[in-house]
Amino acid sequence: YECESSGVSSPPDGVSTMAAGDADIALMTTVSFANAVEEQPVPGGITAIATDFWDAHPDYYGFGIYSAPDSDITEPEDLRGKQLGVNATGTGIHAVYVKQLREVGIDPESEVEFVELGFPAFTQAIQDGRFDAGIYPALLAGQARANDFTLVFRSQDVFDPYPFAYNVASNNSLDEKSDAMSAWAEDFAFLVDYCRNNRDEIIPPAASHFELPEAALDGYFLTEYDYFREDVSMDVEALNTIMEEMVELDFISESRDYAEFTSNEYLQ
Repeated sequence: YECESSGVSSPPDGVSTMAAGDADIALMTTVSFANAVEEQPVPGGITAIATDFWDAHPDYYGFGIYSAPDSDITEPEDLRGKQLGVNATGTGIHAVYVKQLREVGIDPESEVEFVELGFPAFTQAIQDGRFDAGIYPALLAGQARANDFTLVFRSQDVFDPYPFAYNVASNNSLDEKSDAMSAWAEDFAFLVDYCRNNRDEIIPPAASHFELPEAALDGYFLTEYDYFREDVSMDVEALNTIMEEMVELDFISESRDYAEFTSNEYLQ
């Protein structure tokens, strides 16, 4: 089979690309996947066939909320009345904020202000006072650490480990290109294992391919500063658990059993 990859700016854009018939597989996260299941924008429906990474694993990186080193924000209770940076509201990353704020008695609707901004601009925005704290993905959290930012809290403080991102396929593609899709899934599992066992070898070409500074990639990828990536299978029980939390946090509208929308058969 031949595999061609293309970049999109967000998981919802990946859903739109699949809906238009321009992609067989797209990376989705908790809320974007749940919304795509409920709203059914992709003709024929979708199935998650492999996990990309887990959040909140105790031995790996979990989304971290950082403030400036001279800030008076050092714990979640200090976020009341503050401006908080997020890539986009209504997302699984935004849910990390909402979960913690509710747990410390802060109303995320009225007692904080969320400022939407692309992740690469977060460090400068905090230093310039554009917002008071920001949530960092693993790729860019090294910037926060390098600038001695204060870790206010992380997703492990509010969530048990859960699968956050998934490789989701169009059901029509699974039906019409079943051999190719199975081969892709097997290659994906092989690649994850190969990268883990040959990390030094894959860092330079990966950095070149994704146009990233090699030092930045080397500083986190497949280390304790990266997400948990060791199991690419779909854990339906864990998926159902986090989706139920998303319902309770008002990020998705209804509970359902996601077993119907996941499969591990293509990893065999």
